[in-house]
Amino acid sequence: MPGLAVADRIEEPPLAGRSPYHGQRMSLEEFEPLIDIVEPALEWWDGIVIQKDVGKRDHGLAQVRVAVRFEPYIERLGGNGWTEAHSWFEGRGYRVPDYAYWGPRKPQGTSQRSLPPTLAVEVRSEGQSMAAQRAKCRAMRDNGVDVCWLIDTQHRTLEVFETGRDGKVYRGDATVTSAHLPGFALGLPDLFAPLDRTAP
Repeated sequence: MPGLAVADRIEEPPLAGRSPYHGQRMSLEEFEPLIDIVEPALEWWDGIVIQKDVGKRDHGLAQVRVAVRFEPYIERLGGNGWTEAHSWFEGRGYRVPDYAYWGPRKPQGTSQRSLPPTLAVEVRSEGQSMAAQRAKCRAMRDNGVDVCWLIDTQHRTLEVFETGRDGKVYRGDATVTSAHLPGFALGLPDLFAPLDRTAP
């Protein structure tokens, strides 16, 4: 396996409840059978297994909001998008973005092995460090993803990673767009609105 870049080496510390596979080194042939049987999802990067954290309420609300907002865009302009796609990065491994969108001209791969998407969205889970999530976004960008969004529900920010905007932070009433997503806009008040809903 190629050596890890410094930015790629930042991973989350072991947490109680992690899968016994987390942190193990294994071959691709050993890892792939685990994709459909282990939850939460496992990632595999440079030969090391990484368990995704279980998203809580706000994580799930933001993830669903992004997916819902992309559906009309997909219906209008084409492409495809879904949550928790095992995306294959040749020579590096599998990552599982919380949401991924493939533009009409971006190869999607197969149902078993998605290819790097146009947009990868990561929602920070409780207890995850932003440094680790930023490193993940940059690694995906370096390996075929056009733009990555990192959402922090705690601080209600969205960071953009793409050419000319490496980690640019948006907050407040900002609206996020991208040249890779022509005609799509996501307002942060709309993104975070579900977080303010309360039970009757």
